[in-house]
Amino acid sequence: MPPPGYTPYLPQSVPIAVADNLWIVDGPEIGYRFAGLTLPCPTRMTMVRIGTALWLHSPTHYSPELGAQLETLGEIAWIVAPNSFHYSHVAAWAAAYPAAACHVSPDVLTKLPPLRGRPIPLGDAAPSLWRDDLDQLHVDLGRFVETIFFHRPSGTLIVSDLIQNFEAGRIRNPLIRAVMHAGGATGPGGKASIDIRFAARRHRERVREALAQMLDWAPGRIILSHGKGYDAAIADQLRCAFRWAAR
Repeated sequence: MPPPGYTPYLPQSVPIAVADNLWIVDGPEIGYRFAGLTLPCPTRMTMVRIGTALWLHSPTHYSPELGAQLETLGEIAWIVAPNSFHYSHVAAWAAAYPAAACHVSPDVLTKLPPLRGRPIPLGDAAPSLWRDDLDQLHVDLGRFVETIFFHRPSGTLIVSDLIQNFEAGRIRNPLIRAVMHAGGATGPGGKASIDIRFAARRHRERVREALAQMLDWAPGRIILSHGKGYDAAIADQLRCAFRWAAR
């Protein structure tokens, strides 16, 4: 197996506590095709424990070993595919945990293989079983859809692709690093990828509305599915991340 194109976040495929009842798992790198190139993309799953049940956001590659580790944290009850792209591993997790409910971006419903239970489309209204702990914000940008979550007990915003913050020093290939930098994918200020920003060009007002809601939540931390998250100056980071939508 060739070495990863992006120096991985360690440890891999191990739950890491972020706050009470909140964990992340850094998963294997995936290759994202763009302009004839394969861009290295680290992956990250977020888990929230609600009572004794576990909520999985943007699940990474399934393995029995990882599943067993998560079972020590709680009963896997919800599997969430939060946007148009983050659904590749839903079927594997659903097969391993058939009692779990799958909540997915509406545009993903027709892309998933048959599951034992009918997937539930995400929207602005949080389901009753998790709304005491999690708020959600549905951002429909036409060709791209994402639901953002806010874990109220820890003040944590959970974002998939609307903010990406790749660290330039972890991108091993200089050409790929230059391409990703030119597209605005490298920090220190994260933002959506250039193709998502292009898809959203006619929906900037919706992006601005979403930014206002995120600022109103006043998060103290942001967990990202791709790249380095934030734990300081959150309002400034959010305004910077969505500055492209102000024009």
